[in-house]
Amino acid sequence: MASNSLSRDESGLRSRTIVIGDRSFPYHFGRDCVAEIGAAIAELRPDKLVFVTDDDVAARYRHHLDTLAGSIPALILSHPSGESMKTLTCLSSHLETALRAGVTRRSVVVSFGGGVPGNLAGLMANLLFRGVRLVHVPTTTIAAMDSVLSLKQAINSGVGKNHLGTYYSPEAVFTDVELFTTLPERELRSGLCEMAKNCLAIQPSALAGLREVIAAGDMASPKSLLWLLDASIAAKSAVTRDDTFERREGLVLEYGHTAGHAIEICDHRARGVAGLPHGAAIALGMLVAAHISHARGGLSDDEVSVHYEIVTGLGVEPALPAAVGVDDVLAVIADDNKKGYLPPRPDTVPFVLLRSLGRPERTGDLPLVPVAVREIRAALDVIAQQSAAAPVAVG
Repeated sequence: MASNSLSRDESGLRSRTIVIGDRSFPYHFGRDCVAEIGAAIAELRPDKLVFVTDDDVAARYRHHLDTLAGSIPALILSHPSGESMKTLTCLSSHLETALRAGVTRRSVVVSFGGGVPGNLAGLMANLLFRGVRLVHVPTTTIAAMDSVLSLKQAINSGVGKNHLGTYYSPEAVFTDVELFTTLPERELRSGLCEMAKNCLAIQPSALAGLREVIAAGDMASPKSLLWLLDASIAAKSAVTRDDTFERREGLVLEYGHTAGHAIEICDHRARGVAGLPHGAAIALGMLVAAHISHARGGLSDDEVSVHYEIVTGLGVEPALPAAVGVDDVLAVIADDNKKGYLPPRPDTVPFVLLRSLGRPERTGDLPLVPVAVREIRAALDVIAQQSAAAPVAVG
């Protein structure tokens, strides 16, 4: 869990200690603090920094990379942005390049970008010499508010998403919310969809604050971003403090992800980089889960309406993309990476569902239940038939 109160270290950064099971690491965040982050990284006394990023981020923030490196020798490993980074081919290429460049056990791998570079960097750090130090510097809301608040590091297989991975702790996470203020609207809102997941599935008491941020219409303001970041840390930490590997209580963080990952994969197969961003796909996945929960007598009509209020408030069109078919989504869901948590049953898939906001359905101690394919199809059919009430903002 995160410490109960914010502190300020000597650099002026706000700090929390993130505890995930038996692991812990500091999370430092603030505004306009890239120089302070660079100084903090230098205190680790690395012989080389290995930045893992993507081409878009490297071009947009080249000056920041130079500031973070300072006088420390640095290698920048970049790749075209998108899911093509999360492959064994890219991982192998980056590892070989780093080794040829002379990295040692004293080197530090620094992820600089969104969740995709973060996952790739985490696996690299874990594999190099059986483990070198890892630092995350997220440049997107979705990375800062979700993916770095986990020990999970994974890449995709040819079958599905996040099938190949491990668990690895960073030395620290550093976030400058000023970096988010220049994000394209699509990326900014995508990250806030993961924050919405935390509110709906874990901490509904934070919904009032999220509504205020949405109503204000200025989600990119540093004040809003700092609140969103702090609320995300609190919500996610609440379910991982006793669950290092997110295999028990932490599974609630998968709310919306079973259908959402499948929608994301199908849309990217059809439209490439023009496909839905991760957070928007997860938002649609939450609507699918909400409809299944409602059909089972869990969520009320009003609670399903809250899902739609928040999702549309974040600019997500509550409908399947035109390029995505229900049968395509069901085929990908069949290979979801949560298989194995529950005893196998024919024609069922493990799902996180809600009895009410913040209260997941359970099988024993797990916030996970088997859902029949016909139930999933019925919920997907509802989403497929939705018509947009407003122009698409994130897809």
